[in-house]
Amino acid sequence: AIFCGKAPPPTFVRELRPTEVVKGLEATLECEVTGTPPFEVKWLKNNKEMFSSKKYAISTKESIFTLNVTNCDVSDVGEYQCIISNEGGSCSCSTRLSLKGHSSERLAACCTPSPPCPPLLPKQGATAVAVSGCQGKPPSFMKKPEPLNVFSGTNITFTSIIKGSPPLEVKWFRGSVELVPGHKCNITLQDSLAELELFDVHPLLSGDYTCQVSNEAGKISCTTHLFVKGLSRLLFLIDVHETVGLPVTFDCGIAGSEPIEEDQTIDILELLKNVDPKEYEKYARMYGITDFRGLLQAFELLKQTREEESHRLDKKQTNKQTKYLLHNALLYHH
Repeated sequence: AIFCGKAPPPTFVRELRPTEVVKGLEATLECEVTGTPPFEVKWLKNNKEMFSSKKYAISTKESIFTLNVTNCDVSDVGEYQCIISNEGGSCSCSTRLSLKGHSSERLAACCTPSPPCPPLLPKQGATAVAVSGCQGKPPSFMKKPEPLNVFSGTNITFTSIIKGSPPLEVKWFRGSVELVPGHKCNITLQDSLAELELFDVHPLLSGDYTCQVSNEAGKISCTTHLFVKGLSRLLFLIDVHETVGLPVTFDCGIAGSEPIEEDQTIDILELLKNVDPKEYEKYARMYGITDFRGLLQAFELLKQTREEESHRLDKKQTNKQTKYLLHNALLYHH
């Protein structure tokens, strides 16, 4: 199957926003992700992990993560980062909390920044080695890959612009499966440009694609979508009331851009064989299937038909063997 293995890493649907608060009041930092629970969350301030206290209230409600900072003063000014993970990976986003009425010079005098990290030094047998006690800046996206809607048979490229302390490692996933460069795809990272090329795409390659970037300071990912058109949508219009032993008729129609050619037929059952059952409805709607219940009935009928065909083949083979034995018995008798 195409979709298998661990759940995909979480991705942000709402990231942290820069917040400016009046001294003495409460500040709220909040973000939201999509993905497969359970999630683990970690909050950092100026790269130091934070924990719930009278000053900081950390809470989680389903996929929404909140940090409340009470009685804000100049000591609370700084960079805040939220790291969320599940069994498939992690993502992170960051923002800045500032006080109203305080100039950057005054804040700079109150808040001592961390010393800059020395450059990573090359080491024999390795690309780079991290300086002890210094993680640098976690990766982030300056430009996220955009969703694509293309025709079958074309070559496509997903492009991300990333930043963060080197060395940066980039991985691409289709669903939960990591992609490996080969004759079907190519993965490149040049300076801050991370690209995924897919060659000669077809409708079975439609789906979610995730770019994951990591370094020693953290990991972040974002998900985009590919929809391959050129094959018409197949609309299942199934209302099955079958009687054992009698034939069953299925009616369906197609809808697509004119002209609709013969090679525009798509086997939606074959497509969904390679999809996680939890994603059936999503992909059915993607291809215009409005009768989802009928589609499931079609799956059951397909399964039943295959079992009956297998049984008939076994029975046919048994009849052949029986006739052969009877024939030999008659010859022996004569």
